[in-house]
Amino acid sequence: MAKLVVGVGQFPASNDIEENKNYIRQLVSEAAQQGVKLFTLPEAAMCSFASELEVLRQMASEHTPDFIQFMQTLATQYQMHIVVGVLSMSDSDNEQRVQNQLLVINNKGEITTRYNKIHVYDAFKFKESDKVKPADLYEDGSMLGVFNIGEFTFGLINCYDLRFPELARALINRGVNVLSVSANWIPGPYKEMHWDLLLRTRAIENTAYVLASGQTAPKGVGQSMIIDPMGFVLAGCGESVGIQVQELDSERIQSVRELLPCLANRRL
Repeated sequence: MAKLVVGVGQFPASNDIEENKNYIRQLVSEAAQQGVKLFTLPEAAMCSFASELEVLRQMASEHTPDFIQFMQTLATQYQMHIVVGVLSMSDSDNEQRVQNQLLVINNKGEITTRYNKIHVYDAFKFKESDKVKPADLYEDGSMLGVFNIGEFTFGLINCYDLRFPELARALINRGVNVLSVSANWIPGPYKEMHWDLLLRTRAIENTAYVLASGQTAPKGVGQSMIIDPMGFVLAGCGESVGIQVQELDSERIQSVRELLPCLANRRL
């Protein structure tokens, strides 16, 4: 059986790229001091994705390459796998909207996974699809974000994706036993309750660990957390800038799935 030290970090991303880098540098350094081997950061960690489209396009074209290089350098320096949210230009010259991506950078500084957000946030009177192109879907599931570290298989979820259980189950069907959620969960009526309930539900129904990282105020609710496969919160960040660290245990996943074999008992 295997164990892996993981962490989640949270901070308030803005359009001040250097300030964002300083936050991230501090959080990654703190995580490294606690032995973290995989660190999950929020959605759109390089800038404020609530900005106007022209600002987002400028950020994506002028700052994203340097920001990614910065993250690769940190991953190499601290020998750490990192999940981080960025905005990128579309692959199509005819598409004006940007892409909301989660990147997985391994401990050698290599980008191993790029996941384009499938469910863009067209809810609560916000319309992300005006500025962000949803991911293209493929029958083979190649649009899903899945990666491995030893005996742990991780699946990527980006913010509003969390409200769609079929995405989490599609990841589980590909062998995922840890769900990594990056978000900028915007405050609003019942929103913090939804964040907590949905995260714990995804853990329970899939008997999987959940790592959740969200931006803090003023644009996000914070509340980053690490959740056990039985649905209880192992560690939480609250509302302040900071990190939480926990050790994942593959034997725990196995024992929960033996005790609660809902995946094996499925009939539909």
